Amino acid sequence: MNRAAGGGIGADEAPYSYDGEEFRKPRIQVVGCGEAGSRMVRRLEKVGPSGADLLEVWDSRRGRGPGGGDGSAVGVGPRTDEGKADLEEALQGADLVFVLGGLGEGMKPEGAATAVCEMAGRLGRTSVAIFTVRPESREDEEGRRPGGSLSGGLAEAADTVILLDGGRVLEAAPGLSAEEASSVMDQVVAEILRGIVETVQETSLINLDYAGLKNVVGSGGLASALVGESGCEDGPEAAVRSALRNPMLEADLQRAKGCILTITGGRDLTLRKAAAIASALKGVLGPEAELVWGARLKEGHEGKVGLLATIVGVELPTDIRESGTGRGVMAARRD
Repeated sequence: MNRAAGGGIGADEAPYSYDGEEFRKPRIQVVGCGEAGSRMVRRLEKVGPSGADLLEVWDSRRGRGPGGGDGSAVGVGPRTDEGKADLEEALQGADLVFVLGGLGEGMKPEGAATAVCEMAGRLGRTSVAIFTVRPESREDEEGRRPGGSLSGGLAEAADTVILLDGGRVLEAAPGLSAEEASSVMDQVVAEILRGIVETVQETSLINLDYAGLKNVVGSGGLASALVGESGCEDGPEAAVRSALRNPMLEADLQRAKGCILTITGGRDLTLRKAAAIASALKGVLGPEAELVWGARLKEGHEGKVGLLATIVGVELPTDIRESGTGRGVMAARRD
C-alpha cells in the first residue's frame, strides 16, 4: 500500500500527557474516496498536515487520474481482496479516520466512502466523513431539491458527517465558477484537517485535547463548518462574528452537540486572546454544547487571527430536510 510522502507521514510517535497519564501520539488516517476525495488528498499533500497518513481509495483498482502529481498517494481498490487487506491494515492502526469525498448527482456519495466508514466501524475506529456539495448537485435535472440518497449507508456508517455546501461559497462570491467554488471548498477541507492535526500532534500555543475531540465527533450527527478571520487587535467578538457570517452549511447553533475550534495567529496571538475567542464562540452555542479548542502560531499571520469551527450535531437546512434527505444524516451515529 502506498502512503503519501511528506506531510509528516511516518512521523515518529511521541507520548503526550493527559490528566497525568501517558499516551502515544494519536494516529490520524485521512482517506480520499473517488475523484473529489482524491483531489482533496492531493491538496493536503501540498499544505502538508503533520502527523497524518494520507491514502486514496477508488471503487476499483486504478492509478491516479490526470494531473495526479508524483503518485505519492496511489490508491487501493477496496473491491479487490488485496485492496481490502491494504485498507484494513491502514484503518486498523488508526485512532481517528477522516473520510473525504464529494456528493454527486442526486446527493449520492462518490467513491468508496461508505465502505471505508463501515470498515472503520467494524474495527472500532471513530470515523468522520467530510463531504463537499457542488452547487449543481443541489438540484436534479428537473430543478427539484434532491431526494433521500444521503440517508443511506454513508450517514449510518460514519460517526459524524461534515457537509460543506458549495452554494454558500457562490453566495459569498457570486462571480466564481462552479469549479472555482469547488477549489475553495477543497482548501477549506485542507485547512480544517491541517488545523486539527497540527494542534493535536504538534506543540502549539494550546494543544487540541484529543480525548475531547474524539468525544465530540463520536457524539454523532451532521456537522457544519464556520470560517472567519479578523485583526488580532479587533477583539474576540469580531473573530466570532466573521465566522458566523461564513457558514459552509446553514445550521442552528443552539442545537449543536459540540464544537471543535482551531485558532491560528502570528506571534502576537497570546493565550489570553485565544481563550477570549473560544469563550466568545461558546457564548453563541447552546448551553449543553461541548467546546474543544486549540490554538497554533503560524509564520506570516502577524496582525490577524483565523478561526475554523466545526459545529457537530446540527440539523439539515430546511430545503434539504423537507426533501427527505435529513433522516439518515441526523441518525449518523453508531450505537
